[in-house]
Amino acid sequence: MTRTFVVFVLALAAAGSQNKPLPFSCDVFSTDTSAASLIERFGAANVKTAQVPFGGAEGDFSEGTVLFGSSPDARLEVYWRDSPNKREPEWVSVRGKQSRWRSPAGITLGASLRDIERLNRKPFLLLGFGDEGSGTVMQWSGGRLDAQDTPNCRVWIRVTPDYKHVTGAQSQLINQLKRAPEFSSAHPAMQELNPTVSEMVLTYKRDGLKSARSEDTRKH
Repeated sequence: MTRTFVVFVLALAAAGSQNKPLPFSCDVFSTDTSAASLIERFGAANVKTAQVPFGGAEGDFSEGTVLFGSSPDARLEVYWRDSPNKREPEWVSVRGKQSRWRSPAGITLGASLRDIERLNRKPFLLLGFGDEGSGTVMQWSGGRLDAQDTPNCRVWIRVTPDYKHVTGAQSQLINQLKRAPEFSSAHPAMQELNPTVSEMVLTYKRDGLKSARSEDTRKH
């Protein structure tokens, strides 16, 4: 993806194209992204300093940047490695039920596990539902979704059951998926439960060091 094309797409978003998909990728949000560059791309009215989920315990928040905070289907959160100067993203996150943001392969919030498996063209490995970061895809197992990443940036996908509407049978499936730390997407319980994407995250590597968030997603 060329820089000219990226700027063009982002300019459409900044101009208020309410129904346009938004590109969520390592090219759009590169390691040298800053709050100033987001303002240049999207406009100052759409880029605000705000508290974002990050800290030593569940429920902790730290200062970051929120993009399109007044639009639930376009809201995006950034936590900065260089927090005082709001530059060099530590992570970029989209979470919730639905969003206009799309990964390079077309994944978005609400996409099902089976949808993702079809895009990957093979089963993949993800965390079970018993620990922190539950439902996070850990390996694409050589599938085509490996191509979403760059050497310094990774696209993380997390799937979650709809816990608010879990039936008795679904509860039993979830319990099966708590018995080991990792499961294949092809596991019969995963296939039947078919959880949906609840969060997409970009994390970064610098100087050969992993991002603080590269092993799991935020605690929610």
